[in-house]
Amino acid sequence: MKLNVGFVGFDGTESKRAIPAIHQVKEAEGIEGEMNILLRSSHARAKSMLSKFRRMCNVRAFLTDEKDRAAWEKVGARIEGGYDDFFEESDAIVIGTPEGQELPYIEASIAHDCNMVLMGGAHRGDIHNGLAEKNIGITEKIKEDLGREFFFGLGNYDRFLKAAPKLVQCTSCNTTSLCRAVLAASPFGLRAVLGNLDRRSGDPQNIIKMSPNAIQFGSGVGHQGNDAATVFKDVKFSIRASKVPITMPHVHQLNFVFEGEQEPEMLLEQLSNTRRVVVIPYDDAGKKHDWTGEILEAFTSGFERPISPEIFELLFSDAIIAFRLGNYTILQTVMLVEQMSVPVPNYAEAYLLFCGFPADKVHSSVDRALGVVHGVWPDKLV
Repeated sequence: MKLNVGFVGFDGTESKRAIPAIHQVKEAEGIEGEMNILLRSSHARAKSMLSKFRRMCNVRAFLTDEKDRAAWEKVGARIEGGYDDFFEESDAIVIGTPEGQELPYIEASIAHDCNMVLMGGAHRGDIHNGLAEKNIGITEKIKEDLGREFFFGLGNYDRFLKAAPKLVQCTSCNTTSLCRAVLAASPFGLRAVLGNLDRRSGDPQNIIKMSPNAIQFGSGVGHQGNDAATVFKDVKFSIRASKVPITMPHVHQLNFVFEGEQEPEMLLEQLSNTRRVVVIPYDDAGKKHDWTGEILEAFTSGFERPISPEIFELLFSDAIIAFRLGNYTILQTVMLVEQMSVPVPNYAEAYLLFCGFPADKVHSSVDRALGVVHGVWPDKLV
């Protein structure tokens, strides 16, 4: 099995997590092929990340613009080729640019017949319109892929494998977490998910400038519930996304609406048995895990992983409030979502999808390679 994979935006928030993760999975499964990155502006962070990835993953560097060659070579970069060479020598392209910047890389990928992985922030409707405006001819398969459901490996890997797409878009961090929770809750008569996502909106360099009164609540439903609904078509979603001036994590306060009588213990047990979900006890031998920063610090410092101390799991508090309403049970929940590490296993599974990896092995292989756990923290992790 061989697949050359290329990364655009290699130093960005998403790709700088996806690259070492995909490398780890690639090595664990003995998959051959090169890991290529496309060099753009030679700013300090990009130069630092290049040095790190050359050491960790033996990446090959390609140049977007010849005018930048001297700046990159000055810091020891070995340039393997130019812009077209990058696409020519990559079978699959992972596009991790900021939203709205994907179009030229989609266009080049189509021209070189590359498979494509889009990350959660891309707008495929805008990409389709942009291709049409530029009169870029696309196949019926690409058109179909631009309208396909979001890729959430734990829930629809089989469907994607059978469809054999050329392009997939992975769920965003918040949508991935929402999908993991719904995957666990669905077998128990889940009918709807309502609530609010407190989205992290304070970068560390800006947080001191932000007021605790600067919470910006959404005026309507966010994309996260709509995106999840493409995966779970029998569940109704109404999710508001608010922006809160914190550095991390996102916090979801969601109401799961079930038909019939259900107990919190039922959902917690199912969550603990669901891949990439960790249940966090609110009361722990006299200590309360009741604020977000302490929960993250306790988990990351107490569970060391092979790539980096980042959270690939969804952290779900066991402090569930049950409310009965006629023939329905509403379970009010709280869960913590680390900004960009949570969807990392999804990126790795998208890579394995294009390798033709069998569905019966994909989840266990990714979790084992990345050190992803599930269960009840800290004593019952699997």
